[in-house]
Order: sequence, then C-alpha cells, then structure tokens
Amino acid sequence: MDKILDLIKFGYECEYLDYKEKQYSKEKHIDLIADIMAMANSRYEGDKYIIVGIKDKPEGKEIKGINPREIVDSSNYTQVVLNNIEPDIQFDYFKYEYHGTLLGVFKIYNTDNKPFMLKRKYGKLNEGLCLIRMGSINSVAKRSDFDYMHRNHGTLEAKFLEETLHGVHDADGCASIEVLLSNTTNYPITIIDGVVNIFDGQGKKLSHHPVFGIDHVIGADFQLGLQPKSEKVGRLFVAFGSSDPLRLNIDEYGISTKHFTFELVFMDARQSKYFTKIDQSITIQIA
Repeated sequence: MDKILDLIKFGYECEYLDYKEKQYSKEKHIDLIADIMAMANSRYEGDKYIIVGIKDKPEGKEIKGINPREIVDSSNYTQVVLNNIEPDIQFDYFKYEYHGTLLGVFKIYNTDNKPFMLKRKYGKLNEGLCLIRMGSINSVAKRSDFDYMHRNHGTLEAKFLEETLHGVHDADGCASIEVLLSNTTNYPITIIDGVVNIFDGQGKKLSHHPVFGIDHVIGADFQLGLQPKSEKVGRLFVAFGSSDPLRLNIDEYGISTKHFTFELVFMDARQSKYFTKIDQSITIQIA
C-alpha cells in the first residue's frame, strides 16, 4: 500500500511523523528550520515525514487541506533549510492528493550524517543549536544524544515473528509474543527498560504496557544484554493490568479481530531510547 496513504490513515505523531495544519509561511520559517532539523536528527533510521494540511486533535485527525493556489514551491523551503542548517539535509516537498483534498508532504531522507545543527543565529534560534525529535516533540539534544549520534552506525531493531499476542499468562498478568531483537551497532547494548504502546487503526493511543522480560517473566527490573552485531529470538512478555486496560471485541474463540498497531520502545543503560513501530497487523488472543 502507498506509504503516505498509510501515514495519513493510520499514522500518529512520533519520531518520524508530524502533522501540520498550514504550510510554513515566511513568518514561520523559524518553525520550518526547527522541525526539519529535529526530524533529521531523530533516532529513527528510515525516512521521516511532515504532512501539511492535517490538524491533529486528541479525538483524531482532521483533514483540512491546502488551497492549490497557495502551494509553496519546494525550492523556497530548500533554500531556507540549506542556508541555515549544516551539514546539508536532503528532503523533498511535494503535493499529495487525498480523497480530492490537496496536502503537502515533506520527505526527509539520507540522514546518516548526524548531528545536524544551526549554522548561524536565526531569530530566537542560536548558532550551534541541535534539536532532536523525541516521540511527538522537538527537544534540545543532550550529551547522551550526541554520544548516540557519534557512536551509532546502526540501531536496535525489533520484529514480531508471529501475528498473535497471546494473553494466556494469567498467573503473571502478562501477554507474550515471539520477537527478533537485532543489535546492528558496533557496540554492546544493555536494555534496562521497555514498553509496548498500542494504537487503534486511526492512530489513537489506547494503552501502554511495560516489558517484564524476554523468555522469562522477571518484572520491571529486567535487563537484557546484546553484543555488537548480534541477534536474539525470544518471547517478549508485557504486563496487562487493571490500571491501563485494553478494550477488545472478543469472539467465541477468544480472539480479537480489531486492528491494532504496536510500538516497542526500549531504553538502554546510557538512557538512549529505541523506537520500533510494528507495521504488521496483530491479533490478540485470550485464554
């Protein structure tokens, strides 16, 4: 399916996706510089997107669109960004039609040459400023972020190896699913914390659940070490408690047919965070 169509229909604001109601006017070029820089510095390894013409609200996205007569030429934005950020950031800005409504899309790619920083003072943005996208917000880069950028030539990747999250561990209050964890960096990673965020088909966050172990239920204090260029296959155990319930439409066989999107977030001993969105459709089975 069309990647951008998926982001419009099912996406949510995160480290690789942002929604803007209106195009960046000349008065808003300071926001353009900040948003493009932060996205380029994101720890997400793939392409990043800013979709213009969508208003993100707690109850869901509102497709506002752009007046076709007011669409900004990509070269105008490119000049602003290249004149103020170093090294150069590669991105495109193009038109996208969604059900007869015109949207604008920034696609930011080839961002391996981090960190991206401000060349010179621009408005309230000071020379040398480095912003990074963390979740759905832009933050000033910290020492741990620079350490990650300079040391990292890969990331921690996660992939579900099955299509069912098994809620069958009643005694432990957990559900489990088989995962593949890959450390593609050149240094060891020790995971000390993790959470699974669950979203509905429209990108609304439904619940979050702490990771309690890999292969064994340990609890919130679990740790997992991964050597450089190594992989581990195991069962990921996540807690399901009454404090953050997930509503399901269960059939007679104990299976929910609702569409869910999962996001795994791990944190290592250096306080670095790794985000993995699971794009595949996952069902939930209750014993």
